[in-house]
Amino acid sequence: MELSDAKLKEPFKLAGKRIWVAGHRGMVGGATARRLEREDCEILTTSHAELELRDQAAVDAWMDANKPDVVVVAAATVGGILANSTRPADFLYDNLAIETNIIHAAHRSEAEKLLFLGSACIYPREAAQPMAEEALLSGPLEPTNQWYAVAKIAGIKLCQAYREQHDRDFISAQPNNLYGPFDNFDLETSHVIPALMRRTHEAKLGGAPEVVIWGTGKPYREFLHVDDLADGLVHLLKYFSSDVPINIGTGEEISIGGLAAAIAQVVGYQGELSFDTSKPDGAPRKLLDARRMKALDWTSSVVLEDGLAATYQWFLENEAG
Repeated sequence: MELSDAKLKEPFKLAGKRIWVAGHRGMVGGATARRLEREDCEILTTSHAELELRDQAAVDAWMDANKPDVVVVAAATVGGILANSTRPADFLYDNLAIETNIIHAAHRSEAEKLLFLGSACIYPREAAQPMAEEALLSGPLEPTNQWYAVAKIAGIKLCQAYREQHDRDFISAQPNNLYGPFDNFDLETSHVIPALMRRTHEAKLGGAPEVVIWGTGKPYREFLHVDDLADGLVHLLKYFSSDVPINIGTGEEISIGGLAAAIAQVVGYQGELSFDTSKPDGAPRKLLDARRMKALDWTSSVVLEDGLAATYQWFLENEAG
């Protein structure tokens, strides 16, 4: 696909549209809903108590009653390595059911546009770095998050299938590791930044001499602030239409050890950082090739150090015990 072919010559207008953000209570959905408030559109949301997304009939009925023009599929069962490894059936079934029901219902109700949220974990463990969109399905997945990855790949393929068979303007995008306000800071289910932030904060309060980090600290990761992602998603809704699942990233990476040190500095923790090498590292490196987003005239704006400081401040105000 040529980059110029994916950029809409006339932007898709969001003003006046009814936009359903599925998963608005999650970090990504919430950030997307906040960003959409600047677009003069009507934002539709529904809670889990009001709508069971794993129930196709319920989703169809809600869609028929509310008739959104645009759908953003940000709802998902998510978690880090521990959650993925101990709840594989949940991660596969829940995400398959949620995405299938919403995408099919959007087709039935003839929604004008749909954006599905994938994940950087869709790419093979040994994919060439930075990972380009063409790397999808070119090799084996990282075993520590394969269940989530398989579900996300299925959602991407479903969007492609509805484009091909029914000419639906359904698009997909995958960000790299996310962080920011309203993240999940539960140590049993959280991703690396909120987990390290909480553990480092608690070590500081308790006067612990060290914080133990899973793995060697050597893998490299790219981190994207959730507000950057939300801005990128709105940009895609306006300017992008293609069957290519487009990457959204910063183009910058940091080792897990370097991240732990940066978080310790933000928290003000002065103890030691040690590494439990008996725990898995996950993929050795995960950096996205974001040239397609740049060609669409979008780049991230939140510097990691600033984003970590703002996230820690949010944690202190909302989550710290």
